[in-house]
Amino acid sequence: MLETRIAFLGASGRIGRLLRGAEPVSQNPRMVWQFRDEVPAAAHGFIWSDFSNPAPLIAAHRKAPFRAVLVFSGAAQAGDKRDPEAMQANVTLVDQAITAAAKAGIPRVLVASSSAVYGAGKGRAFHETDPLDPLNAYGAAKAAMEALALRRAAEEGLDICALRIGNVAGADMLIGNAVARADADGPLILDVFPDGVGPRRSYIGPHKLFHVLKALSDYEGLLPTCLNLAGTRPVEMNALLEAAQVPWQARPQTDPGHQNITLDCAALAKLCPGVDLDASAEDIIADWQRCLERK
Repeated sequence: MLETRIAFLGASGRIGRLLRGAEPVSQNPRMVWQFRDEVPAAAHGFIWSDFSNPAPLIAAHRKAPFRAVLVFSGAAQAGDKRDPEAMQANVTLVDQAITAAAKAGIPRVLVASSSAVYGAGKGRAFHETDPLDPLNAYGAAKAAMEALALRRAAEEGLDICALRIGNVAGADMLIGNAVARADADGPLILDVFPDGVGPRRSYIGPHKLFHVLKALSDYEGLLPTCLNLAGTRPVEMNALLEAAQVPWQARPQTDPGHQNITLDCAALAKLCPGVDLDASAEDIIADWQRCLERK
């Protein structure tokens, strides 16, 4: 059986760059990467600079049919997450990508949402059935995007799933910023709670994420309308920093309300039985570093 391809929109973004490093060496790669300006020499991709024009996606699909479109394009990384106008791009680009997928005849669309749609921690892991209560314009835009995707799925007859992604190692505020400030004076400051450890969060390494996205793209049944996406074992941020050999300094934090903000990823594990989602902090850092070596 001839393998169909998967279109990844947003290959130049933080997550996209890491996933490109995670792609196995192959003479027949399945992931086809979308770029706005120029396709790097080592990448298998296509140029699509304006999502309001569906023609480039349609042409790429005709050349080698896509099983699914993964929409990871969004507001610019420099955009202010408190600015509703700047964050509107997270809704508009997904709307345009869905329109293009429908016109091309691509049956499945996976859109990158965020755990930010849930808001502040509730003292337990968030489940997909929990109400959404975003705290900033970024989370609100992702929630609006999910509502749009649900409506467009019904209108177009597409299988659309919003992926509520936790933290992707290397594209996150902790590890990503720690590397960016590697030459900064002094250690990184991390909140440490009364139990002696830092914040607990749901993480996934980029290599593991790559295989999850492939598994969800290939899933034979209908996917749920939304899905938490991270490892099944929450990790402590201090453990991540230690595994990455990043110097850090504790800042005592007495409010435990911000310590545990995690995702229940049991549904994801059932849909991806071939992907081991139980990873330690050391496993996650090794995953991320492996992808850096391939970039």
